[in-house]
Amino acid sequence: MTGWVGPAGSNGGGIQFLNTSTIINSPNLTAQSKIYSVFGQTAPPGDIGVRARLFKSGVLCEAIDYKYNAFPAPELTVGTTKTCGTGSYNSHGFTAVWNGTNAYRQALTFPSNPLDWTAPAARSAEPSTDSGDTVAESGTNDQGQTYGQGDAASDAELPDLVAAFGDDGTAGYIEKSALQSAVASPAEATALERQTIGGVDVYGSAPRTVPVFAEDGMTKISDFTIS
Repeated sequence: MTGWVGPAGSNGGGIQFLNTSTIINSPNLTAQSKIYSVFGQTAPPGDIGVRARLFKSGVLCEAIDYKYNAFPAPELTVGTTKTCGTGSYNSHGFTAVWNGTNAYRQALTFPSNPLDWTAPAARSAEPSTDSGDTVAESGTNDQGQTYGQGDAASDAELPDLVAAFGDDGTAGYIEKSALQSAVASPAEATALERQTIGGVDVYGSAPRTVPVFAEDGMTKISDFTIS
């Protein structure tokens, strides 16, 4: 599914971009989010960004910080690499376009259709979440923090605690502030670490680890790595 993101003002010609999220299971399970110009025009380095996310039954399995184009490019695709055991998965990410003056315009992609995936039995490193789909609880804890799934239309609309699987497969919640990493300008984007993802050169932050909490928002039960 696709959705209109908007013009990148710094391109001078008001280039229009579309975005999409897809999920595939061959050769590996991967959630991809993509931004691309309608007519193939190129965006300058740092002007377009993608933040890919993989969900298992609405619970965040993997999150990737914004990655920005390192070269003039008509498109940018970023995909996940982690899995969280057998279950129903979908892809639901964000894209960003520099407006040419003072901000990035961010847009949520439409979520992909769900895909049922079975973890290979021989992969001993697979997180131990193979008991089927986990439905995230939602509500408000004693600290006044809201908690629930992380498929909101913007970071601002996320619950205070976002349902996520820790690196060891433990289901819990991470603070929504941990997912917020966008830069303020292409100059900041191109000052980030140079990386290669799926054979594509990008600028992005180094991986970081954040705590996974129980729904009380205080008890740490695991860690979650943001790529």
